[in-house]
Amino acid sequence: MLLCLAARSWQGHQVDWDNEPGFDEVKERYVQLDLEAWLSKHAVREEGRRQGAANLPAPETDGLDATEERIRAWVNRRARICRRNVSDHLADLERELVDMESDRDLEDLKLEVSELGRNGRLALGGQVEQGGHLLLAAKEAVREDTADFRAFRRRARLTRQADYSHRRWSLPVILTCFVVEIVLNATLLMEVNAFGLVGSSIQMALISFVNIFAAGMAMGFLLRQRNHVALLRRSLAWIGIAFLLGTTVAFNLAIGHFRDSMQAVVNDPSADVLALGTDVVDRFLANAAALDSFQSYLLALLGFVFFCIASWKWLQRDDSYPDYGRRHRQLQSLRDGYIERFDTARRDLKNEHDEFASKLEDRREKLKIKQSAWKDICVRGQHLVDDYRLNLGQYPHDLDHLIEEYRTANRTARTEPAPRHFEARVCVDADVINTPPAFNPPPPTMLNDVMEHVHGAIEELQDEYGKAARRYPTLEELDSDGRDA
Repeated sequence: MLLCLAARSWQGHQVDWDNEPGFDEVKERYVQLDLEAWLSKHAVREEGRRQGAANLPAPETDGLDATEERIRAWVNRRARICRRNVSDHLADLERELVDMESDRDLEDLKLEVSELGRNGRLALGGQVEQGGHLLLAAKEAVREDTADFRAFRRRARLTRQADYSHRRWSLPVILTCFVVEIVLNATLLMEVNAFGLVGSSIQMALISFVNIFAAGMAMGFLLRQRNHVALLRRSLAWIGIAFLLGTTVAFNLAIGHFRDSMQAVVNDPSADVLALGTDVVDRFLANAAALDSFQSYLLALLGFVFFCIASWKWLQRDDSYPDYGRRHRQLQSLRDGYIERFDTARRDLKNEHDEFASKLEDRREKLKIKQSAWKDICVRGQHLVDDYRLNLGQYPHDLDHLIEEYRTANRTARTEPAPRHFEARVCVDADVINTPPAFNPPPPTMLNDVMEHVHGAIEELQDEYGKAARRYPTLEELDSDGRDA
C-alpha cells in the first residue's frame, strides 16, 4: 500500500516542466542548460531517492519508468522548441532580406540616380558652353598675337628668345643716378649759384633730367634701333647716336661754362646776372673745351658719365632689338590672361562635376550600407546554421547526465537490485538530430543591379567631364594650331 501511495503521489504531480530556452533570439546565440540548477529546481535526485527507497522501478521492469520517460520527453521537447525558434528566426532573416530586395526605395533610388546622371551631363554641357564663351575672346587674342609675333620674328630674322632680364632693376638704378647727380651738382654749383636755394634746386634737377631721362632715354632708343634688320633704320640710328653724343657733350660743356659764368658773377658783384646766358654762349662759342676751373671740368664729366650709365640702363630695360621685348611682354600678358581664364573655366567645370559626383557618391554609400547590412544578415544566418550543428551535441549530453543523476540517486536508496535497463543509454529522438534548420537567403539581384547602375552613372559622368575638359584648348594646343596653320 505504501508503494502504491508513493507511486500515486508521484503520478499526481506529473506535470510538464517549463521549457528552458535553448536559443536567445535577441543575442542570436545558443543557451546551454545549467544542469545542476535544473536538477535542483525540479528535485530529480530527491525523486530518484524516493523511488529507490520504494525499490521502484521493480527489478524486472524493462522499459523506462515515468521519471526517465519524462526527462527524455523534456529534453526532446526542448531540442524541438530550440529548432523551431531557430527556424522561425532564420525565416525572419530571410523575410528581412526579401523586404530589402523588394524595397520600393531601391526603384526610387535607381530612378534618382538616372536623373542625377542626366542632369549632371546636361550641367557639364552648359558649363562647357559658358566656359567656351569665357575663353573665346582670350583664345582669339592669343592666336592673333602669336601669329603676329611669329611673323615679326621671321621679318626680323630672330631665332633667340627676348631678353629683358635686367628690366626690373634698371629703373631703380636710373632713379638712383638721377638723385646722385642732383647731389653732386649741388656740391659743385651751390657755392657759386646766384639764384638762391629754389633757383639752384631747379637748375640741378633740370640738368639731371636732361642727362638721365631726356638724353639717356633717347640714346637707349637709338642704341636699340642700330640692331634693326632694315639697313636704313640702322644707318639713321648711327647718325642719331653720333648727333646725340655730340649734343650731350656740348650740353655738359655748356653746363661747365655756366658754372664759370656764375663764378664770375659771384666774384664781381657789379656784374649783370641777366647777362649770364649771353656770357655762357660767348664762352662756349669762343672755346667750348676751355673751362676756367677743375670743378667745371668735373661737373661736365659727371654729367656725361651719368648720361652714359643712364643710356646703358635704358637699353637694358628692354630687348636689344627694337619692339621685340614689348611684343613679347604683350604676348605673355595675353597668354597669362588665357591661362587665368582657362583655370577659371576648368575650375568651374570641375566644381559642376564634383557637385553631381558627390550626390552620386552619397547614393553609392547608401547602397554600400544596404549591401553591408545584407551581408551581415547572411553571415548571421549562416553562423546560426553552422553553430546549430555544434549545439546539437548538448542534448544527448544533457539527457545522459540527467538520466544518470536520477539513476544514481535511485540506486543509492534501493535495497533491491536496480532494473537491467538502468545500464542502457537513453537516446534523443532521431528527428531532432537529423533535421537541422535551413537558411536560404535570396540573391541580392536588385541591390547589385542598382549598385551597377550607380557605378555606370558615375563612370559616365566622369567620361563626360573628361570630354568636356578636353574641349578647352591648352596653350600648347593653341601653339600647335598656330604652327600647323
